[in-house]
Amino acid sequence: MAVQLQPKSNSRNVAGVSMAPMIDMVFLLLVFFMTASAMSQAGSKRELELPDSPQAKVAQDFSGRIIVSIDEFGQAYLGNQAVEMLELSEALSTFSEETSKPKLTIRASKETPFSAIKATMRIAAAAGISDYLYATYQVGGN
Repeated sequence: MAVQLQPKSNSRNVAGVSMAPMIDMVFLLLVFFMTASAMSQAGSKRELELPDSPQAKVAQDFSGRIIVSIDEFGQAYLGNQAVEMLELSEALSTFSEETSKPKLTIRASKETPFSAIKATMRIAAAAGISDYLYATYQVGGN
């Protein structure tokens, strides 16, 4: 039994993919994720008047970092939620246990007494967090 091969015809049946809908979809996804990212950060931190610093540097790595804000009255906040020192201690301890290299960003108002910042640093140290970043506004220079 012989198999006969038929010669290829000159007509092409090419299954093409139109790029226009794919490009539209990429732009829609881009807009979606940009909006979702902005919305997820919308209420994530307390609005404070941070101190100015000409030597301020922008952090490159925000992974494994928790943000604690302290207002001018010494009240600590996780996100927009006011927390007492005991709650802060528990939250930082839990964060330290769940994160391999825990880091802390302290955002404090210009008028925040240093005693409140120092108390937060002590709580963080007791929880096992020793990598601190103090948030300031960059002015002039760099």
